[in-house]
Amino acid sequence: MPAAQNIIALIFDFDDTLTDDSTTRLLEAHGIDAAQFWEVNRTLVQQDWNPTLSYLKLVLDNVGDDRPLGNLTNAKLREFGKSLQFYPGIPGLFADLRKLVKDYRLSNPAIEFYVVSGGLEEIVRGSKIADYFSGIWGCRFAEGDSGAIQHLTNVISFTEKTKCLFEINKGIVGRTGPNAYLVNEFVAEENRRIPFRNMIYVGDGLTDVPCFSLIAKNGGMGFGVFDPKKKDSPKKAFEQLVTPTRVKTMNAPKYRNGDELGALLRAAVAQKCNELEIRTQSAQTS
Repeated sequence: MPAAQNIIALIFDFDDTLTDDSTTRLLEAHGIDAAQFWEVNRTLVQQDWNPTLSYLKLVLDNVGDDRPLGNLTNAKLREFGKSLQFYPGIPGLFADLRKLVKDYRLSNPAIEFYVVSGGLEEIVRGSKIADYFSGIWGCRFAEGDSGAIQHLTNVISFTEKTKCLFEINKGIVGRTGPNAYLVNEFVAEENRRIPFRNMIYVGDGLTDVPCFSLIAKNGGMGFGVFDPKKKDSPKKAFEQLVTPTRVKTMNAPKYRNGDELGALLRAAVAQKCNELEIRTQSAQTS
């Protein structure tokens, strides 16, 4: 029997989408010049480093007894996550959307929230909004003999984010470990837990383009966010995301009901619910 496929997935990038860049905040909290850190990262990228691997290398370079991040552990990353402040309307958006979908009784829809981030997963998991998410993907470290983080265990780069979307699509949530190739197993479209058409993706930049493209091509929606206070941010957002029609809109990251992005996301979820109602009614009458 085909899956019900009545779940809507609202998927967020994390840094600069729900909160200010958390890695930058971590660096600043330990007295590291964040601007210089990211400038060194840009230099490594110009030397043909993968952008995600290069910044993670620089984080590890700052870990140690006599280094700015000290003996940084995963537990300390989670503790730091508790200090994060979120953009206006978060977490109220989550409760509003859960209430909204309850009004659609024919298709009995549900909504789930996810984070797919190139940032540090343990920081996200330590944040006060972590419990709202059905799944969290991010970069992870393993600790060495000293107890401090020393090795990489997971890296979420640009296209790696799309793998996470396929895991959501097929109902594979959580750290797969020895089942890392499970996402590649064939699952018929009608048996996938959350079709791409039921997905809404919210992100802030070029790292999210593969996700925007994948979801848009399969009937889902993408919404871009930008900080109007940052130099060139609106211009770059328009040129790189809006003009190529990678996203429906670009808005400041404000999620209250009266904010543009907050209102658009509520309307987008309502639209997805209406689509589910129509498909359910059509199935019942055919």
